Amino acid sequence: MTAHDVRDDRPARSYFLAGTMQGARTGADLTDQSYRQRLTEALRARRPDAVIHDPGVVMAEWLASHPADVRAAHAALADRKVLHHDELAKELRELTDLFHRLTRLAADSDVCVAWLPGHEPSMGTAAEMLSAHRAGRTVVAITDMRQNLAVLSCSTVILPDLDAFTDWLDAGGDAL
Repeated sequence: MTAHDVRDDRPARSYFLAGTMQGARTGADLTDQSYRQRLTEALRARRPDAVIHDPGVVMAEWLASHPADVRAAHAALADRKVLHHDELAKELRELTDLFHRLTRLAADSDVCVAWLPGHEPSMGTAAEMLSAHRAGRTVVAITDMRQNLAVLSCSTVILPDLDAFTDWLDAGGDAL
């Protein structure tokens, strides 16, 4: 019997896919988001009943349901020296509310999987990891940043790549 077989009779677990979206970039310049599909495929292959929360999907759906002026309001922030949250455009306040909902969803999920390639930090991912960690959830960081204090402090396990993540799943590491 494998670790996967043991898991088949347990209730479905939920996984939050944290990871770099904007990172150190400005404006609407996003990192390659293909990792989300690869993580989803790896989870579906091993945990077919898993509930997967993908903030990339949530953000895309939210943006699609809002007028284009959200992007324009976001872009206009670059020209403002001082920002007060209560003075932001309504769409931007809704966007920041969405960020807070996502960090709560990370805390409510059984496992937070944080994709942080190379050595590029992500403040959003750090917030999601911290929320999950504080809620006592399993936090899996897939990254080379073993010396980053936020990653080290909030991770249950740090893995170097997708292959190590799938090995971890196959060994039942998410049953913690």
